[in-house]
Amino acid sequence: MKLAWHFSKVNPRFKNREATQGEFFANDTELRAFVREAVQNSLDARCPGRTGPVCVRIFVSGPKSALSLETAKRYFKGGWDHFHAEGSGLRDAPDRAETCQFITYEDSNTTGLTGDIDQYHEVAGVKNPFYYFFRAEGQSNKTESGRGRWGLGKFVFPRCSRIRSFFAVTVRHDDQRRLLVGQSILRSHNIEDRSYTPDGWFGRKPDKDQAAAPVEDQEFITRFAEDFCLERGRDPGLSIVVPFCDLRWTPAEIVDTVVQDYFYPILNEDLVVTIEDADTQTVLNARTLDAVVNECPDGIRESITPLLQLTQWALQQYAASRDPRHDAAPAHTDDQLTVLSSFAGQATKWNRKAIDDNLFHRLRNMLQTAGRIAVRIPILLQYMDGISQRTHFDAFIERAEGSPQKRPMFIRDGIVISDVRCRLMRDVYAIVTVDDAPLTGFLGDAENPAHTEWSEETSHFKGKYVNGAATLRFVRNAVSDLCQMLAEAADDDDPELLLDVFSIGTGHAGQGMPVEFSSMTTKGNTAAKERLKMLRQTPRKRKTFRLSSREGGFRIGSRSDANDPRQPIEVMVGYDRRGGSPLRKYSVTDFQLDQSPIRIEARNVRIEIREPNQLLVFPECDEFSVVVTGFDLNRDLFLQARNLPEEQNPINHPAESQCCVAGDVVI
Repeated sequence: MKLAWHFSKVNPRFKNREATQGEFFANDTELRAFVREAVQNSLDARCPGRTGPVCVRIFVSGPKSALSLETAKRYFKGGWDHFHAEGSGLRDAPDRAETCQFITYEDSNTTGLTGDIDQYHEVAGVKNPFYYFFRAEGQSNKTESGRGRWGLGKFVFPRCSRIRSFFAVTVRHDDQRRLLVGQSILRSHNIEDRSYTPDGWFGRKPDKDQAAAPVEDQEFITRFAEDFCLERGRDPGLSIVVPFCDLRWTPAEIVDTVVQDYFYPILNEDLVVTIEDADTQTVLNARTLDAVVNECPDGIRESITPLLQLTQWALQQYAASRDPRHDAAPAHTDDQLTVLSSFAGQATKWNRKAIDDNLFHRLRNMLQTAGRIAVRIPILLQYMDGISQRTHFDAFIERAEGSPQKRPMFIRDGIVISDVRCRLMRDVYAIVTVDDAPLTGFLGDAENPAHTEWSEETSHFKGKYVNGAATLRFVRNAVSDLCQMLAEAADDDDPELLLDVFSIGTGHAGQGMPVEFSSMTTKGNTAAKERLKMLRQTPRKRKTFRLSSREGGFRIGSRSDANDPRQPIEVMVGYDRRGGSPLRKYSVTDFQLDQSPIRIEARNVRIEIREPNQLLVFPECDEFSVVVTGFDLNRDLFLQARNLPEEQNPINHPAESQCCVAGDVVI
């Protein structure tokens, strides 16, 4: 049987359409899009009735396991003219004489691509994964419980190949058939004045007006599996081979990607991933994940480790609460998971009044004392057809002073939705898990094809729900709002909040002396009078800078009469408030000094921004200036500025001078 690549000539009756669907995944690297989409498909294809995790194997050939030129001939026959054709869209097409390095992806404990292999159009009510994977674009048969919606994720596979092609071997769990399919998605191209469509198939040349058939020659498939280092035997599942993949891909990069995007199902024992090449093998499961993360680059290790620890604690809460993820409408509060039953999911936005006082104080005390809280937030979904469903999502929050995480991490059905736009938070780590079917369906409808964000403007979402946009905003912002409410409540009750006001400083070295209010009004209290006299006689240290206002900001400039004009300066900034400390209640949602619209103009100084509202000024000449503008003109700006020795840590010392810039008033 002659097997080769076949492309169809352009039919003059139809428009030419170029495949641009891969651009939906352009925000991610090709490797990350490949891993995210492949694992998501495997989790959706879990074999019914089987226990245990979905197992995935990713193999990187590198030069050691690459196909030789002789071996590669049988798999690319008939394709090279098309790969090198004018207009094919390939900018880095390999030469015929180049050895074929590849990457393989295999899953097990899954169904494989079942369905009628001769179906060539969508049939209502018929579930046919084979058809939807190979013969459909923009169509998907996944239900509301599935992770995908768009039918576009498969485009990541050819997108990762320098010849925009891939092979797939599937063993189907229902009939045990083993099939091989090769598919290529180029652009419309010309060969010797003949125009061809973008789509190519590997196999027998199809008869006129017939769909290309998969390869069922078992001897050929067995040889293919050996050449491409597949471990697929007769176990049901799917194996993907991407030939001529990016030569820079390494097992270590794949490990980093899997760790960041799929740590949750791995810890939950829903997924096991093995990554290997000719010399190494790394197994990612619930027992090995911590050790593997410790070997990751510093940036990944430092960002993921706190989330791993929080996830492990979250899974313990689920287990201790008898797996309440599957209880759609609980109405109780226990020691593991606090259910906001008083809220009841009736509204699409909330504030402090929406939560029962006793419950709120309990949450705040738990966060202050134990450092962590687990919360279930009910929500009501209303469909345009009049049906309503109660559902929920869970949040796990941990106090962490100076945490680099500014937004909660959202995990829907085990997938990290990495770019959800929501309000910012600070000094906490937070994970939001969505596992309840009605809400996973709601969010899946709002999800983009790359599974990175939610939008109320998607075609699957728009017009399907009553108050859908408001409900989606609530899901996005509820945890950030809760963190803000808990933080403000803690600030209001802070017993040290007013120490700077109700104490008298004695300099850097001495300890502040409390003021006795009764002594201030008692004429006969000699000790108090002597204490105040001593403080009045203490010479006040002169600052080395001048602080003045500018429209929408402030200026720090040098003083001509300063003894040490190059002494470093620390400035803390916040918007003034009617109640509470402006600096304690600063939020990154107010402004960040290193981000637009804030502008900093500096002359003869070196500046550092160690916190979003902290500015350090290091004068390099006796005359210097720093102008900071871009603040909200409708809000009063609160400044706290002081000199400090260079060796001092500015965060650990109280302020010595304060001023408030109100509008255009010059201090």
